[in-house]
Amino acid sequence: MTAERGLWLVRHGALPPNPERRFVGARDLPLSGTGRSQIRALAADMTPVLADPRLTALLCSDLSRCRETAAILAAVAGRPLPVHADADLREINLGAWEGRTPAEVEWAFPGEYARRGRDFALFSPSGGESFARVQERALAALARWRARYPDGLLILAGHAGLNRCLLARYLALPLSDVLRIPQPYAGRTFLPGW
Repeated sequence: MTAERGLWLVRHGALPPNPERRFVGARDLPLSGTGRSQIRALAADMTPVLADPRLTALLCSDLSRCRETAAILAAVAGRPLPVHADADLREINLGAWEGRTPAEVEWAFPGEYARRGRDFALFSPSGGESFARVQERALAALARWRARYPDGLLILAGHAGLNRCLLARYLALPLSDVLRIPQPYAGRTFLPGW
């Protein structure tokens, strides 16, 4: 590991309005116009990082909101930069909860929402996955990409849940606290040494 090694975690920009607060999860929703503007502003702010010759690649979820985020960032780099979309960097799969409101989940799957609150790290919704599983697959994906790009800087354009799982591991926090880690739209965090 060199002193020049590090990982930038970036969250995609805002999605289309969701006033009913339906669970998004791994549904392939696009960035909204606001989200694109947020990422363009982030890219302008990150121009020194994007132009840094130590930046070796951009990684992203294969969902369109993260692919578009990575493409906007890569366009500012001013040089060809590999962009790799990886399904193992997707947001948590909420299974049958996706597209439903919390009230609809409680009606369709009585008690599941309460069980999630009691065992946040290990609970898997019907047909979905747990945050522990998200962390496991994200760490495995990151290890694969670090084997390919062992030195330098990487940018990962990810999702709130995925980024929080990586940050929890980096900060040695329990996954039960994962939602306490801020992940605003178009937010960024640098993890030295990763």
